[in-house]
Formats: sequence, C-alpha cells, structure tokens
Amino acid sequence: MIRSNWHRQFLVSGILLLVFGAILYLAALLPALTEQRSHFSRNGLIEVSRVARAERLHKQGAIGAKDDPFGRLNYEIERLKDPATGRIPEGIRQLELAYSAKLPTVEQVLRQKEPFAQYNQYFWSRRGPYNVGGRTRALALDKNNENIILAGGVSGGMWRSTNAGSSWTKVTDPNMIHSVTTVAQDRRTGKGNVWYYGTGEILGNSASKPGAFYHGNGIYKSIDNGVTWNPLPYTTTSDVSTFNKVFQFVHRIATDPINPTQDEVYAATVGGIQRSTDGGATWFPVLGTDDLSFYSTNPYYTDIDIAEKSGVKYAALSQTGGGGASQTKGIFRSVDGVTWANITPSNFPATYGRIVLDIAPSNENVVYFLVYTTATGSVANANLWKYEYVSGTGAGEGGVWTNLTQNLPMLGGRSGDLNLQGGYNMVVKVKPDNAFQVILGGTNLYFSPNGFSSSAGTRKIGGYNPSHADFALYPDHHPDQHEVVFYPSNPRRAVSAHDGGLSYTADITQSSVDWESLNNGYLTTQFYTVAMDLNTTDDLVVGGMQDNGSWAVDDIDEQTIWYEQLGGDGAFAAVTTHSMLVSVQNGTVYRLIFDDEGEYVNYSRIDPPKATGYLFVNPYTIDPNNEYTIYLPAGDTLWRNKDIRQLPTGGTQSSIGWDVIATLGTSEVISAVSVSNSPANLVYFGTRGGKLYKITDGLATAPVKLDVTGSNFPSNANISCIAIDPRDANKALVVFTNYRVQSLFYTTNGGNSWTPVGGNLEQFTNGTGNGPSTRWASILPESGGGTKYFVGTSTGLYATTELSGMSTVWVREGNTTIGQVPVDMVISRTTDNQVLVGTHGNGVYSRRYSEPLATKEEVAKATNQVLGQSYPNPFRQGSVTTIPFNLQKAAQVKLQVFDLTGRLVTTLVNDKLSAGQHKVSWAGKGSNGQVMPTGTYLYQLSVDGKNYTGRTLYVR
Repeated sequence: MIRSNWHRQFLVSGILLLVFGAILYLAALLPALTEQRSHFSRNGLIEVSRVARAERLHKQGAIGAKDDPFGRLNYEIERLKDPATGRIPEGIRQLELAYSAKLPTVEQVLRQKEPFAQYNQYFWSRRGPYNVGGRTRALALDKNNENIILAGGVSGGMWRSTNAGSSWTKVTDPNMIHSVTTVAQDRRTGKGNVWYYGTGEILGNSASKPGAFYHGNGIYKSIDNGVTWNPLPYTTTSDVSTFNKVFQFVHRIATDPINPTQDEVYAATVGGIQRSTDGGATWFPVLGTDDLSFYSTNPYYTDIDIAEKSGVKYAALSQTGGGGASQTKGIFRSVDGVTWANITPSNFPATYGRIVLDIAPSNENVVYFLVYTTATGSVANANLWKYEYVSGTGAGEGGVWTNLTQNLPMLGGRSGDLNLQGGYNMVVKVKPDNAFQVILGGTNLYFSPNGFSSSAGTRKIGGYNPSHADFALYPDHHPDQHEVVFYPSNPRRAVSAHDGGLSYTADITQSSVDWESLNNGYLTTQFYTVAMDLNTTDDLVVGGMQDNGSWAVDDIDEQTIWYEQLGGDGAFAAVTTHSMLVSVQNGTVYRLIFDDEGEYVNYSRIDPPKATGYLFVNPYTIDPNNEYTIYLPAGDTLWRNKDIRQLPTGGTQSSIGWDVIATLGTSEVISAVSVSNSPANLVYFGTRGGKLYKITDGLATAPVKLDVTGSNFPSNANISCIAIDPRDANKALVVFTNYRVQSLFYTTNGGNSWTPVGGNLEQFTNGTGNGPSTRWASILPESGGGTKYFVGTSTGLYATTELSGMSTVWVREGNTTIGQVPVDMVISRTTDNQVLVGTHGNGVYSRRYSEPLATKEEVAKATNQVLGQSYPNPFRQGSVTTIPFNLQKAAQVKLQVFDLTGRLVTTLVNDKLSAGQHKVSWAGKGSNGQVMPTGTYLYQLSVDGKNYTGRTLYVR
C-alpha cells in the first residue's frame, strides 16, 4: 500500500517532450524529489523538512496543440454533441438544469419520512483540493473593507472571503447556475452593499461560441454585500432552449460611481453595451443592440470601463461577429453613457477580435487597449494601444493615439512571449498611482515601468517560469491570466486571477514578484478524473484537473494540503499497492514507483513510443487482478503491457512488454476500456462511434475481440465508461455521454443483449429532450447481496438500487453539497463502501456509503412532484417566494409554513382546490403579519392527509 510518501516531490530531470511549432507543446515534468523525507502518519502530516518546490513543466497552450489547436474544445464537443446534428444543443445547460430540478433528490425523499430532522449523515464530504483553484474570470475587492474579496469560477460559482483570502465561502446556491464571469460593486458612498455578477463564458472550455454549451443566464444582484444573490428577471430567459438573450453571455459589468440619483449599471454583453438606470430592473442598449435577429453582424466580444472620478465611459466592441463583420465595432467614449463617440484610430488593425481595456486611475484621460488580432503588423496576434483624451468628444484630434505594439513583451525562450491564445486569456491593468506602470496578461503576466513605451524594463511577473526556459510555473502563480485588482490602500499590493485560481502579492513592482496562493478552500477546480486504491481502505486520492495537472491527498479532512504529481491538463490516474499512475493530455502517462513499505523509489514513462491517435483526455485501466498489467487505447488500437515493471525508469519511452491486442478500422477511436474482477481478464472497450467490443481473455497471446454492440445503441455516440459489476463480469453498465441519445445500457449476459436503463434521466424514452449528459458510472455491491448504482452527469450525481429498464428511477445525491455541478467521474470500492466523486467545477467529494438507498415506495412518493421547489430561493424581505404544487384531482389542501423547530409560522391555504397547477406566495411574514427573522423555513403541503415538504431560505 502506498502509505506515507506519495506526496514527496520526485527527482526528475530531462523529461523533455516534443515541441509542436507555433503552440509549443511540452508535457509536464514530474516534481523534484528532495533527499530529506516528509511522512504521513495515521493522524496527518508530520513535516520532517520543508518539501522543495515542485520543478515541472506546465504545458503552454493547454487549450490545444499545433495538430489540434482547439484540442480541449474538440474533445468536449465530440463527447457532448447531439449525433443527429453534430452540434451541442443550443442552450442545453439551462435546459438540463431545469429538467433535472424536477428529479427526486435524497434530501427530498428523507423529508417525506421526517420533515424536521437533520440528515447530516447523508451529506457528502468535501475533499478539496484545498490549495488548488480553478479558472477565475470574476474578481473584486470590497472598496469599504479590503479583507472582503469576491471571486467567481467559470464553472465553480461565486465565492466570498472576509479574511483576505485565508478562507472562502461559496455564496452560489448548489443548484444555481455556476458560470460566473464578472463581478462589480456599486462604488458610490453608502451603496457598497450592492453587487452584481454576470454569467456565461463565450471563449474557453465552458463555451466556445454561441450555440455551443454552458451559456449563462443573466445577471445576479446582491444587496447584502455579496452574501446572497438573486437573478435580475429582466436579464434572464425562461426559454433556455435557444440563444435568445444577449445576457446569456456577460463579459463585464461596470457601475457608474458619480450618478447620485440613479442606480446606473452597464453590462458588456454579446451584441453590445447594455445600460440600466434602476439597478438592473430594466435595460436598454446604448451601443450595438440587444436584438438577436441581427446577431450575425453583432460583436461577440465587448468590454467597458468607467472612470472613478469623472464617470467617463470607454467601451470596445470586436470587429468579428457571429459569422460576419460587426455593424457596430471599434472603440467608443461617452460622458453620459447614452451618446457615444467613435474614437477608433484610423490606423487600427483591419481585423480584430476581443479587446480589453483599462482607464488609468491616476490620470483618467489615459486608457490602454489590448487587442487580439491576426492583422498584418501585429505582434503575437496582439496589438497594444494607448489613448490620451485631449478635448471635445475625444474623436479625431480630440484624442491622441499611440501604437505600442512593437513593444509588446516578446522575451524569448520557450515561455517568454506574450500569447493571447485566440483571445482566451487577456488582461491589461494600470497601477492606480502611476499611469506608466502597466500590467499585461496573456498566458503570462508582465509588468512595464514605462507603459510599454519601450521594451526597457519589461519583465515577466507571473504565469510560466521567470527564466523563460521552460513551462514550469512561476512560483505560486499560474498561466492563463484573466484579471488583476489592486488594493486602494497600497497599490503595490494586488490579487491576480488565472486558470489556477487566485494569487496575492505584497509588491507587484518587484523584479521577481513573490506570490502567495489564495486558494485556501476556494473549491473551483475542474476535475476530469479521480482515482483511489480499490483494494484498501485508505484515504489516498489522486485526480487530473483541467489545466491544473494531477494532484493527490491522503486525508479526508477538507483542509488538508494536496500535492502536485504532474503538470499540464491532468488526465486519467490510477492507484495500486506499488504504483501511482498520472497522465497529461494526449496520452502521456507516468508511473510513480513505490516499495512494499510505501516508500517512493523512482518513476517511469509508461505510454508506448509507437502509439498514436490519443484523445485529449485519454483513458487507460489497470487490471484489478494484477497491478502491473495495463490496457491503453490509442486511436483505433488497444495496447497491453503485462508487466510495466519491465519499463526503464526515468523519462525514456520503451516498447518493452507492449503488444497490440486489438485493432479497429481507422475511422474508429477507442474512448473507454475496463477489465473485470470476477471472472478475471475479461476486457470491454468502447468507441466514440458507439461500438462496443469484448475480449474474453485479455492475457491471451492472441486475444480475440467480439463485437457486442447493442442493436439498440445510439449510432455515432461516445462511450465514456463501461462499469463492470465486481462480482460478475457478465453484468455491465455502458455510459454514452452525448446529449439527446439514450444514455445508459445494462447487460446481464456479457453483452449478448442490452437494456436501456436511463429511466428518468431521459426526458423522453428515446433519449431525446433535455436530460443531462451522463459521464461515468460505478457499481457498488452490498454485503447483503444488493447493489448500488451511481452515475455522474452534467447535472450532478445520481443513484439507484434497481435497474428496471426505462422505468429506472435515479435519485440525485448531494443536493445541498454537490448540487447540479457536472460530475465527470464517480468510482467506488467494496473494501469500505467508499464512493469518490470528481466534479468539473467544485473539486472532489466522497462518502462511505453504508446506508441503504431509498426504497421504491419512498422514491415514488418523492417523485410524485405534487409539491415543487419555491422560487426564488433564497428570497428576501420586501419580495415573495412562490410555492408551486400540482393536484391530480380536486382535494382538501392545507399549505403551512414552519420554522426548523417545528413551530407553525403561518397557514397559506386551507381549502378544497380543483385539480391542476397551483401557485401560492409567501412574503416572509407570520400569521399575525410580523416579519420573520432570517432563516430556513419548511413549507408543508397536506393533500387528503398526505404530507409533502420543501425548504426555503428567507433573508431580511
């Protein structure tokens, strides 16, 4: 068993992989091993000596490589697209959330049995990673209290710290949309308790373009200094089946600091700049349009900034629209926010995409613009411009433009040059007390002491290695920059937001900046995979994360530090007695080797040198009966190595022991592989085209593959997982990830026949509709002979004890913890009933699941959908929450509200009502009209003597 020293940093040198042209492609170095040792005891970490910093290569351009520049995006599209259209369904994120909200939850089932009880024993434990953050675009400091920081992950929700980042609280409800992209505070005196955040990422993994996936849905507002949030109804859409509202992608929110009589807010959205003068209650376009009938000629990318003292507004709209050139494009200036002057210089690039901008706080006549462009004369597909206002509207001779492009930071080496990655990572910020000290961000973060008027003094201060020699990380920082904020009390202090979360520095002007991670429970990481040793009961967990490498921990405490094992985009992992396997994108796999005492010995490169065609996140599996046998797909080929101990240590690839045991047609790509426990050596493997194969003896000299594709399988759909029953290899569950296909199929006869078991996860029995994308499945036998089945989906984790064809009822787990965040992997083991969940946005959860799942009768009662969830939830004083319910027939109805002690607060309905849909509102008041205190309340519906219970949070 790997016990104490898995986290030690491993001595590795010279693991240099291929460099792929324009986007340099390097896999990650394993961390360096110190000769001094650190140990884990049963009671936690005993640090004998400080572990040396990990020396590793973090692959540049992690969103793609030369041969596939959008590798991550294409991987997501292939596994999620509707095979009938070849596209990810329009607005599917909101559609699936709305559909999944109707499915039964464990908490809902339990409340039917005892409405006032607390069921903490049924909650899932957060496992971290406590010290690793995910991609962050939204970041702001409270102007009235610099210890309060608000930050948002693009799939991790909004988070709030009250102690300068020492700890964090998630303030997005688990079942609210988590795609946070921008946040802004009302900067006027006495108004600082009001905040806004926008949703929807148009460029990145969460969304590539409108019509792809994971749209946002509007702007959220807080009036209690960021503690609770509610959507602004004007900005949301009830028809999430299409891209029909510009607020589904919000790039930037800005508040007017000088308007004393109106709550003036601006939103830079797809299509243009929107303005509100009533705190977001209503909006109207002031640049571009909000009419999507003209979408194809409106800008994708927009930005806005408002001067703190003068209130002057500057806005930028991209030249590229939804398929053509934008009608309204360029750079604009306005005093009142209604009338805008086009101040775009005459020699601006002919073609340009995203533009980001920043007004110099110390001289509000100075503005910097960073431009992504492929126009002739650009440097690294980038332009940098400085504007100085002179007079009038600022157009023509009213402003002076300086093209600073030739001074952009091209510092050489492997990782020294500015790289905007197609506009994915862009930031420009001016130090508040000096209009010539400018921060610029692409993959790296740069500082110029002279506003990039020359290249003198320009230095890299974040992202990749400061020496530019490789793609190791800048200490306590991370590549792919999205935001920088300065502390008003001391502008040398700053917080940086990037793909690795948040970093703080006490002096951003240092020649070598000292950063400190603020990822102290900021759980926004996006896991692709998780792994644990299936033959032990220890707490060791390892997982691969998007753009954050592979990390591991061996303590169930949420605050335990995780340790990095490998860089790049973390992919599949595995843990056995003598091995920890970790990998990066496109199939590079390493083995960390341990002795019988759990001591680290060495490492080896696993993937065979002649294999090609790997997926971006490429699967492999260890034989559960032999920890040294591995099966590794590569394109249309399945490779096997019966003894990976033979492979040489160090970074050298070797063909020793590798055999090709199955070859498919060149049009087929293997996307999943699994090996059985009992009987041993049965291998299933599936493809991206919906084909499934079986090898009855995986150890045979010349294995024979059998086509066991179900005649009812969806064609051209992606198989991501084959979950084999540990007790009987003839029983298996196959998972298809694509939207609008039947998702789950089960066999009890080794694949001779297959039964669809998606059940209520499918909106319609043929798989069409708005059911979630299923990602992974796990089968957990019970000691008494029963079975628990778990499925990770794009709307959370689901479980059942009985597979009954399309009548199968899946119940959502962890409604108040995991929520509806995507679950990319769930695994389980019989040694201690541990279930491990990797989410794509909120880290890892686990639970030793020894309790029984709900009975069919309990699920049926909870599935009745007589009583719906109140909305909005939470709601606050001065508003109401609406409680919906449905009556199958006319009935005597009583609807009452209780506090958590069981005391009756008020009776809302006590009458005989007709069949059909009903809605009743509650304003947070008791029966005698008194305003209730802040808290959670139960609403209970009694229908002909049967009780149904829900919960709502009321905030005064």
